[in-house]
Amino acid sequence: KAASQGDAHAQGNLGRTYQLGIGVKQDSMKAFEWFLKAASQGHAQAQGSLGHMYQTGIGVKQDSKNARDWFLKAASQGDEKSQYQLGCLYYNGDGVKQDDIKAFDWFLKAASQGHANSQHRLGVIYYKGEGVKQDFVKAREWYLKAASQGHANSQHRLGVIYYKGEGVKQDFV
Repeated sequence: KAASQGDAHAQGNLGRTYQLGIGVKQDSMKAFEWFLKAASQGHAQAQGSLGHMYQTGIGVKQDSKNARDWFLKAASQGDEKSQYQLGCLYYNGDGVKQDDIKAFDWFLKAASQGHANSQHRLGVIYYKGEGVKQDFVKAREWYLKAASQGHANSQHRLGVIYYKGEGVKQDFV
């Protein structure tokens, strides 16, 4: 009822309900409609969900430009998942000009909010020296933050760093 009366939070929740098929038949088209209503009122999570739908082509024609635009709206409001997604777009050059600096900046914003995948990506960036000076110590710091949240790839990368002694005393244990 609140969604049909224009409540953006309720509209976003209803979009998620249709997207996941919780208590209703899964319907990507209805999910898109409700996300669009909420997003048009500035609801960050709904904006990020629209970005994801445009990025994947689920419920709507795949469109990287629209994906970027919706992610940008949500990310500008501090939505860490959208900040991460923008980082990925720029990192991979997916629908945008590949840009290591912009990728780093968006990953850093999300990582600073505790987003584990972004923390891992920063570890990778520092480890490889992509757009930044290669720095095994900073790579280890970011991997450690993500690993402490259970991020398996970061846990593995930490093992490799200690095994090879990259920026740390070599340690086989």
